[in-house]
Amino acid sequence: MAEQAERKQTSEEQEEIGRQIEEKIREAVSKLAGAEPTDDWDTIGQKVESRIKGGLADLAGTEPDADWEKIGRRLESRAKGDIGKWAGGGPDDDWGTVGRKMEAKIRAEVAKSVGVEQEADWEQIAERIEDEVRAGIGKWVGAGPDDDWEVIGRKMESRIKTALREWLEEGQPTEQE
Repeated sequence: MAEQAERKQTSEEQEEIGRQIEEKIREAVSKLAGAEPTDDWDTIGQKVESRIKGGLADLAGTEPDADWEKIGRRLESRAKGDIGKWAGGGPDDDWGTVGRKMEAKIRAEVAKSVGVEQEADWEQIAERIEDEVRAGIGKWVGAGPDDDWEVIGRKMESRIKTALREWLEEGQPTEQE
């Protein structure tokens, strides 16, 4: 019986702790939402939604009491317009068109940076980059700028073997010693 009374007291204590925690949370959320600490959760929730919606409506450039659908459409339109404008698109372009224009602009910038015509496709850009990398590595190992990877690989292997041989021979005593 004493154990039952202890459990009941513990249960009542836990409920009281739960009420206190809820009250503190309600006070904090109420303050953030501009609600009264005594407001019920439904009222607090409506005020939270109203503040969030008002902030997004302002960002979207709509009236504060606009519905979520209008706010969402306006935000999407503004985002698509800003991104599209960067890529050379128009306000009426759909996302597919905006995406293609973005890809074209990025590809043109990459093409320009690697020294090919801006209308080059990704394969032409990649070939140019590969040519430059191959020529750079080839120069380092003594290959010509037009040598293929096989020639460069053999020269690199030879250079590594030579360097290892010299390194290993440095530690060996010479015949004169």
